[in-house]
Amino acid sequence: MSPSVNRQRRITLADVAGEAGVSVQTASHVMSGNMNVRLPEATRERVRQAAVKVGYQPNRIAQAMRMGKTHMVSVWMPVDRMVMTYLRMLKEITKHSQKDGYDTMIVGLDSNFAYSAEGRTPFQWPVDGVLGADAGRAMRKFRENPANDLTPVVVLGHEVYANGDAVGWDVMGAARAATENMLSQGAKKVIHATLPWVIADYPREQRRRGYSEAMEAAGLEPRLVALEGESSREVEAKAREWIQENGAPEGVFGFTDSVAIGFARALLAEGLRVPDDCLIWGFADYPESEDFRVPISSVRVPVEEIVSTAWTWLVDRMENSPVDSRSTSFPMHLIERDSSRGS
Repeated sequence: MSPSVNRQRRITLADVAGEAGVSVQTASHVMSGNMNVRLPEATRERVRQAAVKVGYQPNRIAQAMRMGKTHMVSVWMPVDRMVMTYLRMLKEITKHSQKDGYDTMIVGLDSNFAYSAEGRTPFQWPVDGVLGADAGRAMRKFRENPANDLTPVVVLGHEVYANGDAVGWDVMGAARAATENMLSQGAKKVIHATLPWVIADYPREQRRRGYSEAMEAAGLEPRLVALEGESSREVEAKAREWIQENGAPEGVFGFTDSVAIGFARALLAEGLRVPDDCLIWGFADYPESEDFRVPISSVRVPVEEIVSTAWTWLVDRMENSPVDSRSTSFPMHLIERDSSRGS
């Protein structure tokens, strides 16, 4: 005979009220954050302490049905690539959400949600708003369902949707500026070291376009070099093969700092010098770029400004529901280090 399962009874507001010595209604006002009802702060504190003591957890779905708000924001972003910018965004979003009394729900997107042609909307609990980074197709599917029309969204990017705003950053301009920096120092054989899937599937990817525009404006032919893998060690192996077959470039603009570091490692392993023989720029300002033996110049996303604006606009929509959509784009920060300082 199997042992019976001891199911613990769910703690309710009645338990909190009994522990605090107040009515269930008073406990409800305190736990829901209702400040329209006048209650002594001592009473509110006694209820909060009672809730902790008995282990009360508010039922967010019940609160949402009763009050029309969950005080929860969903954050959508891809998780199939470890991207430093996403981690920086999460840190800033958490800082702002905690300050304004919201919790965050992280919804990790993979290619089925974010990138595939059909797109899919991820399942999530009821939320007051959605912040989406690199989530264009999933967000588009989300908006196709009329049931989601009233949920405010802010895209960390450039796509604008109804009842939503977009806060972007000028990737193309930054890529163009980094490439122009190398061209201005006399480099002509400047390549863009990128990833195979970018070349195959994203002809209008912003880094690719900015680099290509700079090269074409200088009367030079753009050259995209596909390097499999995103770790610097994976890139190093492929980059060495490319250098041995094609000779050393005079400049490299890397899809990420890892790609840039990998190419720098390959150049050094082949007996070449950075920046004397080849100038290098990366992208995203990874911590290791500054610590590399030849500190790598990089382009940094202005995460603090982006998230601050996006969060302010989202709260505005969640609490005031403005009608007109807004969009803005921030310039990126070019951080020049030794790898792009020619002699």
